[in-house]
Amino acid sequence: MIQFTFDPRKDAVNIAKHGLSLADAPLVFNAPDKLTLQSPRGDEARLMDVAMVEVAGVVLVLVYVMREPDTVRAISLRRASKQERTLYAENNR
Repeated sequence: MIQFTFDPRKDAVNIAKHGLSLADAPLVFNAPDKLTLQSPRGDEARLMDVAMVEVAGVVLVLVYVMREPDTVRAISLRRASKQERTLYAENNR
């Protein structure tokens, strides 16, 4: 079973900046129609999921890293940009 972790201070910053809590990361990660992209940052292999979240009615972006075998470390959760929404729509036709 996948576990989700995040830094509480990073969560507070994410809420202030984007209005979304990293605790909601599973909504995007577990979305059946998500689009997963590489999001390289330095030496860390970050992933970015883009998905329509029905509860919120918007396309959201989750940036995260996989830790250990079954742990997702959420880094950022925000609304998708126009470019990301277009990419998501094109991949879910």
